Amino acid sequence: MSALTLRGPEQLVVRQHRLVLWVSGVVALAGIALVVGAWWFTSSAADDFAGTGCSVQHTVQGCGIQVRHFLSVELYYSHLFNYAALFMTALPALVGLFVAGPVIGRELEDGTYRFAWGQSMSPARWLAAKLAVPGALTVAGVAVLSAVYAWGWSRTYETHYPSESSEPLVFGSMGPVPVASALLGLALGALIALLVRRTLASMTLTVVVSLGLIVAREAVRPGGAFWPLQLTETGILLVLAAAATALAFRVLRRYHA
Repeated sequence: MSALTLRGPEQLVVRQHRLVLWVSGVVALAGIALVVGAWWFTSSAADDFAGTGCSVQHTVQGCGIQVRHFLSVELYYSHLFNYAALFMTALPALVGLFVAGPVIGRELEDGTYRFAWGQSMSPARWLAAKLAVPGALTVAGVAVLSAVYAWGWSRTYETHYPSESSEPLVFGSMGPVPVASALLGLALGALIALLVRRTLASMTLTVVVSLGLIVAREAVRPGGAFWPLQLTETGILLVLAAAATALAFRVLRRYHA
C-alpha cells in the first residue's frame, strides 16, 4: 500500500484499514497459489499415470490401485473448484461486510466522522473516499481472482470430472459478473451503513441482503449462451450498484445537509 501515491482522504482510508487490506491481499495470493499448485499436482499425477501404461477406460489386472489414485487426484481438483466457486459467490457479501462495518458503520456509530468533516472535508468527499479505495481494490482483486478461476476451471476439461460453465456457481465465479456483483455488495454495504448507523446491525443486514440477492439471481437466471448472459447480468448488476451508490449519497445529504 505504501507504493500507492494516494493523498487526502483516500490515503487516510488506506492507513486506517491497511491491516485488513494486506490480509485480504495475502488471502487472494494464497488462493491463486492454491489453484496453480493444485493443477500442477494434478498434471503431474496425469503424467505419472500415463507412464504406468494403465488406462481408465480399459483397466487391466494390476492397474486398479493406479487408476483409483489417479481418479482420486482429479476428483480432489474438481472439489477444489466447488469450494472456490462458493468463495467467489460469497465475495459480494464479504466486500459489503467490510464497507458496512469498519469503513463506514463504525465511524458513524462512534462519531469519528465529525473529525474528518471538521478538517475542511465535505460529507460527500468523505463518502467518495470511503467508496473509491475499496472500490478500486475490489475491481482489481476480483478481476484477477475471476481470471484465475476461469483458467483453473478450463483445466477440468482435461480431467474425468469436467464442470459446465452453465452451472450456477461456476457461471457466477468467472467473467465480469463477479466484479459487478462485488461492486453491488460494496454499494449496498455503504447504503445500509448510512441508513442503520450501527456497526453490527449494518454488517448483519448487509450479509442478509447480499446473500438474498445472490440466491435470487441464481434462481431466476435464464439459460443461454455464456457471454450474452454474462454481459446482460453484468449490466444489470452495475445499474443496481450505481443506483445504490446514488441513493447512498442522497441519504448522506438528507441527514447531513
